[in-house]
Amino acid sequence: MRRASLALFVFLLAAPALAEEPSETKQLFDDGVHALQQERPNEAIASFEALADRGVLDAVASYDRGLAYALRVHMNAEQPGDLGRAAQGFEEARELSTDPHLVGDAEAALSSIRSEVARRKAREGVTVDMEQRASPWRTLSQLFGEDAWAAVAIGFSLLLGAGLFVRWLARASRARAGAAIAIAVSAPMLVLAAALARTARHDRLYLREAVVVSPSVHPSDAHGIALPQAPVLPEAARVEVIGQNGSWTELRWGSLHGWVPAATLRAIEKP
Repeated sequence: MRRASLALFVFLLAAPALAEEPSETKQLFDDGVHALQQERPNEAIASFEALADRGVLDAVASYDRGLAYALRVHMNAEQPGDLGRAAQGFEEARELSTDPHLVGDAEAALSSIRSEVARRKAREGVTVDMEQRASPWRTLSQLFGEDAWAAVAIGFSLLLGAGLFVRWLARASRARAGAAIAIAVSAPMLVLAAALARTARHDRLYLREAVVVSPSVHPSDAHGIALPQAPVLPEAARVEVIGQNGSWTELRWGSLHGWVPAATLRAIEKP
C-alpha cells in the first residue's frame, strides 16, 4: 500500500462547503485539516468524527475523514477496521459530491484501499472479489439516473402519441405502416424507460448502503446461525442494507443474503 497510498495523500483540503457553517463546526473542520497537514491522524480522525456525530453532510469532510484513516494505516499505526472506515469515507464523498475532480479522487482512493484489502486476503490464501455487482436491472437503472430515464419515457410517449395520431388520420399505406412501426417500437420502450425511472427513483429514496468496517465478517441467518457456505465479507466491501433487528443488520452483497452484527457496518450517508 506504500506506493499506492502516496496518491491518497495529495490532500483536498479546501472547505468552501463549510464556510457558512457555525463557527464551532468550522473550527472542527479546520482542526481536522491542520492535523492532516501535520500528519497527526488520531487528532484528524477525532475532529472529522465529531463533525459526523453532529450530522454534518459534506463531501470534503467525508473525503478527509477517509484520508485520516488511510494515513493512520500508512503510518503503521493501524487499528482494526481502519481500512473499512477509510473506504466508507471515500464512498460517502463520492455519493455527496457533485465535483467530478473530488469524485475521481475518491474513486482512486477507494481502488487503492480495496486493492490493499485484496492483497492481504491473498496473503492469507483467500481470493476475494471486492466489487460485487448489482443486478443487471439495477445497473441499467443507475446508468443514466432517474431524470434521464424519465426524459426518455417522455420522448417515447410523444412518439407513441404521434404514431397513434398518424395511424388514425393517414390514408396512405406507407404512412400507416410507418405509424405502426413507431407504435410497435415506442410502446415497449415507454414501459421499459418508465420502469427504469421508477427503479432509479426508488433507489434514490429508499436504497440504504453501508461499508464493512471489520477485518472480516461471517454472515448468519435470521436466527444468528452462521451460514456454512457463505463467503466471509471482506473489510471495505460495500453492501446493501435491507433491514434491522436490534443489534443485527440484514444485508445483501451480490448474491449473498444474510445477517451481520450492526457494529461491523457503517452507513453511507447520501444527500
